[in-house]
Amino acid sequence: MCALAAGLTAAVAVNPLPLGGPARAGADEAGPGPGSPQSRHRGDPALDLPNLLKEGDEPQGPTGDGVAAPGSAGIPATALAAYRKAEGVLRGSQPSCRLPWELVAGIGRVESVHASGYGLRGDGSTARPIRGPRLDGVQFALIRDTDGGRWDGDAVFDRAVGPMQFIPSTWGSWGADGNGDGVKDPNNIFDAALGTARYLCAGDRDLSRSADLDRAVLSYNNSRAYVNAVRKWMDTYRGVGVVETPDDAPAAPHRPDPADRTSGVRPGPGPLPGRGQGQGRGQGPVSPAPQRRADKPVPEPAEKPKPVEKPEPTEKPKPAEKPKPVVDHRTVTRLEPLGSRELEAEVGQPLARRPQVRVVDAHGHAVPGARITFRIGGTGGVGGTGGIRFAAAPATTPGTTLATVTSDPHGTATAPALQAGDRPGRYPVVATAPGVRGPAAVFTATVRPAAEPTADRLELWDPETANLPELLRAGTGSRFPGLPSLRATDRARPASGVRITATVLPADREEGAVGGTVGPCFEGAHGEEVRTLTLPPAGADGRVTLPTLFTDQRPGTYTLRLTTPSGTVLDFPLTVTPPGSGPRTS
Repeated sequence: MCALAAGLTAAVAVNPLPLGGPARAGADEAGPGPGSPQSRHRGDPALDLPNLLKEGDEPQGPTGDGVAAPGSAGIPATALAAYRKAEGVLRGSQPSCRLPWELVAGIGRVESVHASGYGLRGDGSTARPIRGPRLDGVQFALIRDTDGGRWDGDAVFDRAVGPMQFIPSTWGSWGADGNGDGVKDPNNIFDAALGTARYLCAGDRDLSRSADLDRAVLSYNNSRAYVNAVRKWMDTYRGVGVVETPDDAPAAPHRPDPADRTSGVRPGPGPLPGRGQGQGRGQGPVSPAPQRRADKPVPEPAEKPKPVEKPEPTEKPKPAEKPKPVVDHRTVTRLEPLGSRELEAEVGQPLARRPQVRVVDAHGHAVPGARITFRIGGTGGVGGTGGIRFAAAPATTPGTTLATVTSDPHGTATAPALQAGDRPGRYPVVATAPGVRGPAAVFTATVRPAAEPTADRLELWDPETANLPELLRAGTGSRFPGLPSLRATDRARPASGVRITATVLPADREEGAVGGTVGPCFEGAHGEEVRTLTLPPAGADGRVTLPTLFTDQRPGTYTLRLTTPSGTVLDFPLTVTPPGSGPRTS
């Protein structure tokens, strides 16, 4: 049945709906449109068209809207009051919509024949519920339960409910309290009529424009036959006298669920009226034909000459329509990357951001609880140890290039934290979902080489070294008794791994000069004399140990210059004494 199914959010997909939606539709609600779920096939609307009599014509059968005089259209009094009240409310809240009550009445006529035959009461309620078929995807659309059975009595699948045949999820967004009793009830015609009015006016529509009016009705049921029927009834109510008929006038109720008709189940007691000429589905009773007295002969009508029959044109058979695929509201159709697709980290460091995707169905609604797989290197599994891995498991554990997560209530799936290995490069991270045929969501993780450690400060490891001058003095042909250890720091933290360059210079050497060829020296890798040496990396605590420094046969004063990669310098004065002037260190 034409009913409405507003965009399912993650919350309503698993929980019962609240009593109703907001006073006005917010920006986060799915706007009604011909491609939205609410426009799908949900039952059998009453698509019979008006066949009103012109004044003076002989009656050919009832109009199907209660007891009404020829040339007029009947609407039950309570239904008519509800339609007119909905127009008045929208005239005040959304005057630019220009909603006519006759449009709401046209939809009420096509959906349930104004609740005729269901025991319509003066407060807008009905003695018997009006429900569409079970939307289990067999004969009609597949819409799983969104209200816990609150409105439609079905906790597994949804059904359209009430005089205007709302889907429960849509009622959660567009429901209204039309009779002021504090409850938003889709089974009450005052509430349902106002909810329909709000729904038709969504998206700043101006219903005085034919195109906007068509779009509004198509959003209720995406069927041209449906639009034509609603428009015909709307024009009828505008163009002829509308008569208030009693709410309890005998009428055969329109049944949106075909199962109600085939099973012989009737929504109310009493026999169904017979169907006469001109009586369509859901129409009112046939008035009894006038009886003649038995003592009067019945005159036989004169035979009229039969017109010559013209052969009817042969219609070409229309191609059979292909069945439209049924899309489950919880079927994942695509994954949308959230944030930048570029990730990066230095070797050995965790990636600062985790890949995230939004999981959506064919209508753009979030899908919670979906199983999403993140794979490093795509389907080929390139990556893993040495490149990047998921940090939850050790690098040696198999399967660290694959992780499966579940989307949260907002439809967001987040990969576990990623850890860069020791191999620089670019590595893809691909998010996939079972059954999704569209493009996968691909992220790229860039692993950069580690930046060279540096230090912005050099100092003595023990600033209170008492015998520092003695440590920096030695005789010719010997070695310095023991150079002090240093502490290298960068922004007040130990500069682990920094490599210091030590250079021996004559005391009078200008700034920026390189090492000399005479004076104290270090021992090179092959036993050779070197006066410029890159020291081993500083320890985790930033400690730098100086190697043994030897003297040659040249006495004098020298400078031991220690330089960091960033240019920080620490100088120590060295003194080499001539033979016999001091103790010799061998």
